[in-house]
Amino acid sequence: MNKRDYLVKTFSRTKRKDYENYILTAIWHKLDNMNLKPVSQQYVKRQNGTYALMDLYFPQLHIGVEVDEAYHQENQKEDKLRMDDIISAVNEDSIHDFQWFRIDATKSLEEINDSINEIVSVIQDKASKTILKWKTYEEELKQLKQQEFLTIYDDISFMDIKDIIANTVFGKNAKRYQRSYFRVKDKLWLWCPKLSIIENGNTKSVAGGWLNILAEDWSYIDESHQDGGIAKERSGSYMEEVESGRERAVFAKYKDNLGFNRYRFVGIFKVSGISPDNEMFIRYLRVNDKVKIVS
Repeated sequence: MNKRDYLVKTFSRTKRKDYENYILTAIWHKLDNMNLKPVSQQYVKRQNGTYALMDLYFPQLHIGVEVDEAYHQENQKEDKLRMDDIISAVNEDSIHDFQWFRIDATKSLEEINDSINEIVSVIQDKASKTILKWKTYEEELKQLKQQEFLTIYDDISFMDIKDIIANTVFGKNAKRYQRSYFRVKDKLWLWCPKLSIIENGNTKSVAGGWLNILAEDWSYIDESHQDGGIAKERSGSYMEEVESGRERAVFAKYKDNLGFNRYRFVGIFKVSGISPDNEMFIRYLRVNDKVKIVS
């Protein structure tokens, strides 16, 4: 996606929110910097473990903006986050220079514009001290290959399984992969599960009946099937996995903030047995937050 299409799609997400749209587009146009990449509707995981929504985020500068409209101020009850939001959330804990600004949209136009100008000034100052480049997806993958490890804190996602396997992490030579679970080297397997969603307190499968639940802190994954019985029926094969020392490099499939399917690294996991929360599920515990990149 080129810059023009990206920007149109990004800011179109606010078109039904009049005040938010005015404020965010005003910030963007006043900045007048085409090397600066904006992200709309970005969730962030706060240091206290809660999640909050930034209406506009600049990942190159670690600066976020939240617009407080009257609706937001009156509705203090937090909506249940979709799993996609949790996976794609920015982790505030891992960013030392994170900054967050709020604009009260219920103020007068003059006060709103003063706030906009103050924020623009801060962004411009930080941008002037930062080497900015709006990288293409291919450039992001190339830069990743120069790293020794991929970690769960890296702000990168993949468009296709082949980009994980062939183009970056595992150094394989293949054009396409149809499977979402297979061995990549020694005792390490790749697993790309489509995570389940929670509706009205019930877990709903979005991938052939499989139920894959990722803990909010990414410390474990519980797996089952909607027809039930996976834990008891397959306990033998899972115990084989335990005894063999097999590990799973997990790249969870989700939709990004523009609605495109992506894969995000959430850690290295090992099966531990039956889930203590539900005997119908198998539990995988995260044992590492990084994976070595094959040069």
